[in-house]
Amino acid sequence: MSGIQQSIFVLHTKEENHEETTTFALTSEEAKLLFETLQNKRKEIIDAHIDNMLT
Repeated sequence: MSGIQQSIFVLHTKEENHEETTTFALTSEEAKLLFETLQNKRKEIIDAHIDNMLT
């Protein structure tokens, strides 16, 4: 079997006086779904901004 078996997702948040890092182990399928979801959401946000600029 070849390919990625497990992915590590690191979420780093930083606010004025607080910083936190959270790490998740994801299966390759979970990683693919997360990436696709984030890409789709990013596209929705960009499209909405473009629509707002054009109206």
